[in-house]
Amino acid sequence: MRYTQKDMRERLGISRDTLRLYERRGIIQPEVDPSNGYRYYDSWQVNLIWDCKLYQGMGFSLAEIGKILHEDDLDALRGRVRDRRDALTRELRRLELELEECELYLDELGTVPGGLGDFELLQVEERLFAPAREVHDFPEGTTRAAIRFMNQETSLTRPLFWFPDISEGRYFWGFSMRASVSATLGEDVDEHGVVRLPACRALSTRCDAHERGGFDRALFDDLVEEAGRRGLRPRGDLYGTLVGRAHGSDGYHRYVHAFLPVEC
Repeated sequence: MRYTQKDMRERLGISRDTLRLYERRGIIQPEVDPSNGYRYYDSWQVNLIWDCKLYQGMGFSLAEIGKILHEDDLDALRGRVRDRRDALTRELRRLELELEECELYLDELGTVPGGLGDFELLQVEERLFAPAREVHDFPEGTTRAAIRFMNQETSLTRPLFWFPDISEGRYFWGFSMRASVSATLGEDVDEHGVVRLPACRALSTRCDAHERGGFDRALFDDLVEEAGRRGLRPRGDLYGTLVGRAHGSDGYHRYVHAFLPVEC
């Protein structure tokens, strides 16, 4: 039995444009009536269309599907499906990491504004930090790592500030990723321009930087003084993450979570 394009649309829900696309890609070869250009599809062409839909659902491109249906032997097909499985495994691993980051961020958002000004001694994990901006200026040679973190890995990173010397006002903003996330991804990180913030004990606090111009070194004086009162000696660079921005009836808020590595 032969089917027209109208039959294919009404019985299989496949549009004329889709049929023409499959034909251009060599996936199907309908019979063409030379007198009027009408196309007719037999049961074999319908089978190919169904198979095409199956492999599209698995994530294969039309170019790959054309080879699967018309060129591949069984070993080649196994190889393609194996590669697709591996790709899906990587995608699933990434989604699991994104979910974990989302859960951590949600927990962090629950700490403000109630926890502002509180101090807590924490064990913090290692982070990779790619500076992108010094104070308010973007350098001409932004590192490849910073560009990657900003564009390709945004869902797995957090905005982070870093004071290379806590006695100075000079600081950097950029993007950071937990080292454990980078290791799980198994992707090489261009270490050029990347600062490794090691796992350590740190005294932490949450602050509100408010409007533009409210963020500077003085915002963390209380944290440094609290470390002194507790007899904790700083042993690394002051850094922290942006918790979030929020508008309230009392004004604009910019919440940050700061960490001061210390020797206990």
